[in-house]
Amino acid sequence: MVTPMLIRRAADAALNSDNWIHTGVLVLNASYEALAEIDADRAVVLLITGAAETVTEREPRFPIRSKHMEIVLPETIRLHRYIYLEHRVLVHDDSHATLPAVLRRDNHRCGYCAGRARTVDHIRPRSRGGPNTWSNLIAACSPCNTRKADRTPAEAGMRLLWEPKAPNEIARTQRRIWKDLAAT
Repeated sequence: MVTPMLIRRAADAALNSDNWIHTGVLVLNASYEALAEIDADRAVVLLITGAAETVTEREPRFPIRSKHMEIVLPETIRLHRYIYLEHRVLVHDDSHATLPAVLRRDNHRCGYCAGRARTVDHIRPRSRGGPNTWSNLIAACSPCNTRKADRTPAEAGMRLLWEPKAPNEIARTQRRIWKDLAAT
């Protein structure tokens, strides 16, 4: 299945006058918080009307020209007016988690030895009522998962290298933005 993000990344690879309009542009609030990703044509409108400013230009540089002006295609724009959004936690530590999502969250690293993980372990075993939640699941390599078996980490003499938590996509995007801004 082809996702819109894959289409955008393919379009970014070879920008031309036919496909630039479908390129994604990250929109930041006036406080530099990530809000959304929009199509480049909408971002250009925000720049022309003075509602936003370019934070980073797209590389390689891609100028968009009209009869009277030229704008460089942005990678990231920042709104001049602060937009208040009610922040809701969509995923929390007690939310249901899927096994592939836990592996992604933990970057396929074992929570007990930091080795390559291909399985997921229930910290409180399912046989003892352990749920499939973000706070009870951790990526584990097969040897650690087998060693722990049907026990708690304390009973097995093992300790977790980190506390499992629900992923926070907004915080991850915000960290990437601050890292990009620090690099410029």
